[in-house]
Amino acid sequence: MTKSKLQHDGAPQGFHNNANFTEALFSSIKLLARAAAYAFAIGLALILFGQLSQALQLDHNEGLLEWLQFALIVGGAALLSMRQDPRRRWLRYLVVGGLFILAMEEIDWAQPYLGYTPLSILADNNKYGEMALHNAFGMEEYLRTLVLLCLMAGGGVLLIQVALKRGLTGLINYAQNKLLWPGALFAAGIITMLAGRLLHPGEFFSFDELGELAIYAGVIWFTLSRPLDILNPRGD
Repeated sequence: MTKSKLQHDGAPQGFHNNANFTEALFSSIKLLARAAAYAFAIGLALILFGQLSQALQLDHNEGLLEWLQFALIVGGAALLSMRQDPRRRWLRYLVVGGLFILAMEEIDWAQPYLGYTPLSILADNNKYGEMALHNAFGMEEYLRTLVLLCLMAGGGVLLIQVALKRGLTGLINYAQNKLLWPGALFAAGIITMLAGRLLHPGEFFSFDELGELAIYAGVIWFTLSRPLDILNPRGD
């Protein structure tokens, strides 16, 4: 009978494989628990602030929270645009352009402040009469959900690619180094928006704005962390 292949320390190969898998599984469970704890802690803070904002009417229409969103998105776009790394330059410019459009949509392209007449095709099909595409043609009913689903699907595809390239241990390290806090912010944003609908049906504007702020923060943090470098370190 052929003897089992031994590792340099004399232990069977199968034993090491099982031990490594168990250790990786335990590490992934601890990482998920940390992420959940962070998400619920951030979500609770946002919900409490949302309650305060709702009670004192701190933020309505184009208020503080939407300007914070604008500043966060523009700041992230500016930092990304200043990078000199030649890799994936086209993708970087595409993301910067998308962030700029998103920031301007958040403040309705400054139309409420500058007082200019919005494009008729948008104003006539926007229930608020604003210069904003995300509230036109009924898109406010499904656009946020669609974007969140696309972000989660994209994140899932990226994680699968990392797992295939780096294995389970590499995936856990990637999630801990790149995704822990951005993912917690993203989840906290969703928790906040859901809480607003449960606590204040029909009056959850502040909760939506706080939730969006957390989601934007998570997405921009993740984007600035160079999340694709692991897939192609020397790619163009």
